[in-house]
Amino acid sequence: MIVAAFATPEALHAAMADLRGEADCGVETYSAVPPPDGGGDASVVPLLMLGGGMLGGVGGLGMQVYATTLAYPQDIGGRPDLSWPSYIPAAFELAVMGAIMAGIIGYFMTVRLPRLYDPVDEAAAMQGVMTGGHAIVVRGGTDTKVRAILVRHGALTIEEIGP
Repeated sequence: MIVAAFATPEALHAAMADLRGEADCGVETYSAVPPPDGGGDASVVPLLMLGGGMLGGVGGLGMQVYATTLAYPQDIGGRPDLSWPSYIPAAFELAVMGAIMAGIIGYFMTVRLPRLYDPVDEAAAMQGVMTGGHAIVVRGGTDTKVRAILVRHGALTIEEIGP
């Protein structure tokens, strides 16, 4: 794993664009400035939240339909067993709860949390990020090719960190 520090966000983003062309390396950037292309890949969390909300809503509605029509039907005021308007509030609440739970779990899976230790935290370049610097972490790839790209884009420091 290679960690490199840059003086400007433009140099960081240019190096990131060249390194993403490498098929066999993973690139992470650490900076206070977002990348110009909006961060790269789109997040899967909104789709997970949609699925969780739909599952929660359908599950809540199904639970109520089962309870009032099959498991314990009651004749209350002449209403039919399947009186769906009364099911809407609880089904909505379960849909919201399902979306929130799917969002939390999806977020943690996406950012690989909880992660208690990462060797990259001990790099000197990461201390500079805390004070407004810019760093890039390359996991994998051929070291000579990665170093050549980082030097070409004007990396201030290049460190190699253990696994």
